[in-house]
Amino acid sequence: MAGLNFGKLSTRSVVDTATEPRRIFAALPARDPKYARPWDVQAQVWDRWHARRQESDLLVKMNTGGGKTVVGLMMLKSCLNEGVGPAVYVTPDRYLAEQVRDEAAALGVEVTDDPHSGRFQAGKAILVTHVHKVINGRSVFGVVGDVRQRIDIGSLLVDDTHACLATLEHQLTLTIPRTHPAYRAVAGLFDDALRAQSPSAFRDLAEDVPGVALRIPYWAWCDRQEQVLDALHPHRESTGFQFVWPLVREVLPLCDVAISYGQIEVKPPCPPIDRIPSLSRAKRRIYLTATLADDSVLVTHFDAVPSTIDRPVTPATADDLGDRMILTPLETHPGTTDEEVREFLAEQAQRHNVVVIVPSGRRADQWRDVADAVYDKNSIHDGVLALREGHVGLVVLTNKYDGIDLPGDACRILALDGLPEAYDALDRIEALALGDSDAMVTRQIQRIEQGMGRGVRSNDDYCVVLLLGSKLTQRLHHAGGAAKFSPATRAQLDLSRQVADMLHGKPFTDLDAVVKQCLDRDPDWVAAGRDVLDGVTYPSTGTVSPVAIAEREAFRLAELGRYREAHDKIREAVNAVGGDRRQQGWLKQRAAGYLHLIDPAAALQMQKSAQNDNKELLRPRDGVEYHRLGGVADQARQAADFMAEHYDNGNDLIVGVAAVVDDLVPSPDPTRVPAFEQAVHDLGLLLGFGAQRPERDTGEGPDVLWSLGNLAYLVIECKSGSTSDWIWKSEAEQLSHSVDWFIEKYDQTCKPAPVLIHPVAALHSQASARASALVITFPKLEQLREAVTKHAAALAAGNAYREPDKVSSQLAARKLTGKSFAQQWGVSPKKSR
Repeated sequence: MAGLNFGKLSTRSVVDTATEPRRIFAALPARDPKYARPWDVQAQVWDRWHARRQESDLLVKMNTGGGKTVVGLMMLKSCLNEGVGPAVYVTPDRYLAEQVRDEAAALGVEVTDDPHSGRFQAGKAILVTHVHKVINGRSVFGVVGDVRQRIDIGSLLVDDTHACLATLEHQLTLTIPRTHPAYRAVAGLFDDALRAQSPSAFRDLAEDVPGVALRIPYWAWCDRQEQVLDALHPHRESTGFQFVWPLVREVLPLCDVAISYGQIEVKPPCPPIDRIPSLSRAKRRIYLTATLADDSVLVTHFDAVPSTIDRPVTPATADDLGDRMILTPLETHPGTTDEEVREFLAEQAQRHNVVVIVPSGRRADQWRDVADAVYDKNSIHDGVLALREGHVGLVVLTNKYDGIDLPGDACRILALDGLPEAYDALDRIEALALGDSDAMVTRQIQRIEQGMGRGVRSNDDYCVVLLLGSKLTQRLHHAGGAAKFSPATRAQLDLSRQVADMLHGKPFTDLDAVVKQCLDRDPDWVAAGRDVLDGVTYPSTGTVSPVAIAEREAFRLAELGRYREAHDKIREAVNAVGGDRRQQGWLKQRAAGYLHLIDPAAALQMQKSAQNDNKELLRPRDGVEYHRLGGVADQARQAADFMAEHYDNGNDLIVGVAAVVDDLVPSPDPTRVPAFEQAVHDLGLLLGFGAQRPERDTGEGPDVLWSLGNLAYLVIECKSGSTSDWIWKSEAEQLSHSVDWFIEKYDQTCKPAPVLIHPVAALHSQASARASALVITFPKLEQLREAVTKHAAALAAGNAYREPDKVSSQLAARKLTGKSFAQQWGVSPKKSR
């Protein structure tokens, strides 16, 4: 007998007709045996999504390792069965798109990578692609203004949404390299405006000093749009332009623009996602993400509907996260050096794969002596593959906090060394302006949590996470910083703090045994890790900030030419951020940018208010009035009051001072100069002095000015990036000019002492020093850093930093008083021979 034709038993296929993802999954006839049944978290998400599937924008949050890919594929299959196609599954890169297609094949779900596929356009197969292919000025789905036939999208799913953001911003930023003919044509239009912002920075830019970045004032950019178009339009079809120009050309007057040594960057305030109509008109948009706390970027970057994003779809519980022991050596063992930590991890790497994520190539260089491999963005996937295939040792990944999976033995110890950093000119300018504002802290905490998730990819996975560096540790201590982590991560941090308390006072070498307990699955540790996650749930509402909603709505109004309404909408956001003056100033500047297009005089007044709130912002075109730095009556009391206001306890003081001291390290990297100058300013405040940054704030004067008391001042010029063996004539003259500026601004009773921070005290043969000038050489600076560190450690004991008498004693003992500082740490410059 040939057998029976069972195809006659059913006239309809559940796989192709059901809308409930759970039913579709159960009916898949050819799925791999490893998909025997859905996990509880998957079924819970499917049911909750199905009940709300008609809503246009839905956010789905699941812990890493919760099976998001399967969840997403079944949801899109449901959409197709309901006739809401074509369906597109978008990943951050092509490697992850390949992984999704492999998983779809194992499930028996039809997918394709060809957007022109008849099966895809007919709603029979799911298109799996990556964000680069979807969002660009020549998107296959069609862009406003082109003549190609558009490909409609019924249902769009963006996987690992937060990892797609960097690509999205890159695809919508017009970058004009220095070698491009349009660079000089555009830059030359704004010489006067840039010189007015910062004469010294403009000179650096003209002299090709790397690392310099200046924002082109919005009033100059808007007022010269015709000339800008004349310079850019001829290149619209050139390489580098053709994939961005169609998306930004209609919003060019609204764009933020910065010029640096290497390039000019032009970026809209929010991505004009509506330039790709198929995306903005998709009936259903689903955003899959791990349990990151801030969802505002979905509104600002994807133009998602806030009211539905604010009610995420989640599993019933959040306790399915893998086990992580999270340790911060700066807290558990405050005296431990960076070298000791690197040596410790190198030893661990003999037995386990140790992955270190660093924010920059400069930071990666510090690990090269102990690293078995170092990978950057061009080689990262080779590194991930090697780790997944077997033991490699200690591997350093540069600036890769998302979009990679390191399950199981691929990563048993994960270290994050330093805060995530900004690289592009506009990002660096924004980071400087927002500083420690709540908006910037939220962004950095999110990146940190993304990085922490690389080593645990399922609920039965485990690893040890080390958080390194004073700046990163300080972020965890920032007011409300810990609250910005997801609930499960917060629970693991709380447990790890108990471990830190148990380690207090023990030698750093004891950390080896503690790490071994976690990795060898000590039963008591495993039980504690499970217990701390028990009962953890997802928040019932998301975290879409009023500022994000206002920013997106203001941009939409500005696109329509309703500039005053756009200004009014941003002003609403200013009121929403409370007392955060840095962010208030940033938003006022945005409001002024919109207002300038209709009322330049009112915009000027708004810019003055913005710059008063935040000195890092654009200086108004009619300049900034300088306000004298007041005197200091009682240095010790002023220092005690400052420390008590900024640090809750002695440990916070140690971490905070370490962050300042770390930025006081000279570096030839020009991008580190602003942080160094800010650290000199902050050191003055920590020591009880008055402090200003006149050159930054007004465009003239010294880098830093300290008021020491008794009408004595230090006029400080910083050459932290110098590698010279002598003080050049121009450097000596710059210091002298700053003293002249001081004499002009202050009366004769005030006594300025010129101070140059420089590698050496030797004057070039053509250089002459100002009378009474002193040099804090780099060796002297190292000694100063050590003295300040010891000063903080002594005051941390018993919270002595709150008591002026004890502060006074320490200041005197370390030669940090206003009377002794200059002579102790400065040396007289001498002519070189």
